Amino acid sequence: MESMARTIESEVSDKDAKVLSNIAESVRGTFQTVEDMTQSFIREAIVQGVFRPGQRLNLDTIASSLGVSRMPVRASLRQLENEGLVRIHPYRGATVSVLRPEEISEIYELRILLESYLLKLAIENIDDELVGRLEEIVEDLENAEELSERLERRYQLYEVLYQRANRPRALAQVNNLRGAVGRYLLLQRVDEQHSHEELINHLRARDTKAATAWLTKHLHKVSNRLQAIVANDEKSTA
Repeated sequence: MESMARTIESEVSDKDAKVLSNIAESVRGTFQTVEDMTQSFIREAIVQGVFRPGQRLNLDTIASSLGVSRMPVRASLRQLENEGLVRIHPYRGATVSVLRPEEISEIYELRILLESYLLKLAIENIDDELVGRLEEIVEDLENAEELSERLERRYQLYEVLYQRANRPRALAQVNNLRGAVGRYLLLQRVDEQHSHEELINHLRARDTKAATAWLTKHLHKVSNRLQAIVANDEKSTA
């Protein structure tokens, strides 16, 4: 994926510049520390595909975008390295991490385990009002024309559903795993076109077995397609 590497100080599209500006605006004043704000800014830029896999990150540019010093940027990059989103090299500096096919496979294996757990608990506590709300989200998802909007609606769907499980630590882990691959879904234009209406039917029927089977099939399908895309990119840049 070396072909995708570029520095953030290089020219960016008007769309990316607008996204960066929106992210910076959204994180200002919402965190107790400058480091937390900076970390959130970089993470969101990675997840939303503005900072791409293999891209070298310029500390001064990030700092100036937020009006902070280089110190919180360095600290944020170290934390994001622990999360697997960034890799810090002795001579190249910090780059957005590039996932290998086997890493994507592991991430989805963990997602299946954790999300099946959350789904089971959520169904135990679900009610018709929540099913109705989820149905509305799915309708918006199916009607969305832009991939980025569909991904956002999909995130909202599972966030609302899994919150009913009342397991915040497990949900936080799921969101970290989703964040690690979300940038690939957006950047590589992966859209599994897997209708969520079937999932809504299982939720309405309180059918845990069928809902879990649907979720497992859904995640396996996305994982396999994403692994194939990354493997093909590795071959093309070898």
